[in-house]
Amino acid sequence: MFVFISTLLATLLLLTLLCVFISKRLSKKLTRKRKQWWLIAHVLSVIIYFSGIFGQLLVTVAMTFFSEKAQIYVGILLVSSFDHYLTIPGALASLFTGIWLALRTHWGGLTKYYWVLVKWIGNMCAILLGSSITGNVIYNLFPKILSSDLQPLQNPLYFQNRQMLFIGIGISFILLGSLVIISYIKPWGKRKGAG
Repeated sequence: MFVFISTLLATLLLLTLLCVFISKRLSKKLTRKRKQWWLIAHVLSVIIYFSGIFGQLLVTVAMTFFSEKAQIYVGILLVSSFDHYLTIPGALASLFTGIWLALRTHWGGLTKYYWVLVKWIGNMCAILLGSSITGNVIYNLFPKILSSDLQPLQNPLYFQNRQMLFIGIGISFILLGSLVIISYIKPWGKRKGAG
């Protein structure tokens, strides 16, 4: 698990540095019209991200009422589908559209304003958290539970892992909601000594 998280973090940081490198090679900031399109893409990606997490939450809540192994299996498939097709693409798209907006607009980079820095780090933490807790439960632990001869409702590991899934999704939801609020109210100003 540590190797996976380290690799994911290194990949996110390398992609961020690539965005910074490309941005520095471009002489002009985004025009007003292009900024609006990038902002639309950013908002849509956040909506997709929220939809994925909310869908995972709804299915996980519904799974508390499932009693058959087949129903639980379908629930896990749905949660993993939300993860694959909404949460992961939405998270990555929101991270990189946000980075690009920070680098190519009047915000002047990732570290000039506290609120931009907090959003960048917060989004990376949300991606790492989602990958470590939610991803581990969905892709590693639930398949082991379902492949056992013991019925899931008779297996204490099923209940522990479902609880971990609730916790992971809940933390991701709160973290993402906080990032949206920070984006809207921009509570902190410019860092001292930052241009």
